[in-house]
Amino acid sequence: MARIETGILIGVSGRIGNVVSCYRHGKYYLRTLPEKVNHPNTDKQMAQRMRFTMIQQFLQPIRKFVKLGFSAYADGRTALNAAMSYNLEHALTGSYPNIVIDPSVARVSQGNLPGVAKASMVQNGTHSISFFWENHAMEKGSKDTDIAVVLLFDPRTNYAVWSTNAGKRADGQANILLTETPHNIKLNGYMCFINEAVLAGKLTAANISDSCFCGLVEMEG
Repeated sequence: MARIETGILIGVSGRIGNVVSCYRHGKYYLRTLPEKVNHPNTDKQMAQRMRFTMIQQFLQPIRKFVKLGFSAYADGRTALNAAMSYNLEHALTGSYPNIVIDPSVARVSQGNLPGVAKASMVQNGTHSISFFWENHAMEKGSKDTDIAVVLLFDPRTNYAVWSTNAGKRADGQANILLTETPHNIKLNGYMCFINEAVLAGKLTAANISDSCFCGLVEMEG
């Protein structure tokens, strides 16, 4: 795809022959339409579509959360696209048609703030989940006052709940209340840290950490 800086096509959007002009993120782009493919359903193409669909479904229930989690990498693209790109590259394992998502390496946030150490979670009754982690506030760039962000979601049912202010790094634990009594769902748990600069709107990589997978809790009816 070519980007147009100046020229007669500025302000033009649409198709001219096999060339399409479009306007995205404040800039005009040109791209050519793909040639007709005689065999569109090769294993490679089907694998790529399967990979894309799986990551899309994985992120669907947390689209709003990802706007925060990957906001630092949304330059020239959306935060969701940044999350899609990372997880397509890193979170999938196996060969077509046996491709699966490895939740332990998937990310729902990304940044340079020191992250979570040895996180875990346990169920408390039917309405609460507790998260636990070690406090490594002595690591350069981290503070006891860094804010814990916790997330629970089930990609199969689109159930998701999170807290962007669950506690402080120094606390070593946090509880999150479920918005309802879910039944027969499998909740993936993730957490990360942000600092107070994020609350002031400074959504940069220095102010948010990579997410950490905390485990899986099965809520049975």
